[in-house]
Amino acid sequence: MKRKDKENLKNMSDTELKVQAADLKKNIFQLKFKRITAPVENPVQMRLARRKIALINTVLRQRELAVAKTAAEVKK
Repeated sequence: MKRKDKENLKNMSDTELKVQAADLKKNIFQLKFKRITAPVENPVQMRLARRKIALINTVLRQRELAVAKTAAEVKK
């Protein structure tokens, strides 16, 4: 994945990231269905979609941990 794509994901809001992850999951489902019925034009699409979902989940988790860390520091 290109650096620009990663930066764009980091600049998106949580809701936008969740919507994009849901769209990618839907896309993977459709690609799996197409793969069973007929050969897929570009089989690498599934791998790229899975990796992008993983990156989205990573960004969301990093944000959760950052919020938890600041909340823990405020309590002290």
